[in-house]
Amino acid sequence: MNKDWVERGKKEAGGHKIIRFIERRVCKECGKSHRLLPDDQIPYKHYSAEVIEKVIDDDYELTEKESLAIEDYPCEATIMRWIEWGRQLAKNAEGQIRAAAHRVLDLSNEFLGSTESLLKGIKKIVPRGWLPFVIRLMIDTGGAGAIPVST
Repeated sequence: MNKDWVERGKKEAGGHKIIRFIERRVCKECGKSHRLLPDDQIPYKHYSAEVIEKVIDDDYELTEKESLAIEDYPCEATIMRWIEWGRQLAKNAEGQIRAAAHRVLDLSNEFLGSTESLLKGIKKIVPRGWLPFVIRLMIDTGGAGAIPVST
């Protein structure tokens, strides 16, 4: 694989922006380039995984000091898109994680028909940082097409 580096911005709580250099590799077999994002960044999103996760979990409140310091805080429309994206992600994650576990671990059809939420189980095990964990699991087991993309 050939590799190079690209700049990628990340916005954090409080409006703080960070520019990072992200490694990009090109597959010799298929010719596609892949960016190796750190765990605190989500594909197609500029805000940190922590901020997006808190919005999806309905656990995001700003202190007065933070709200005064924010120049580029996500607008209400962005927050609403994240919430909808989170709903789509939850549906996709349930099905894809269940299918991957069945395929890889050879679990029974009873497991596939279970109404217990695997995503809720993951959230209990990984209460903060569950979003990057689930997205990485989805990419590793089914490709980037498994992640709902919204603007």
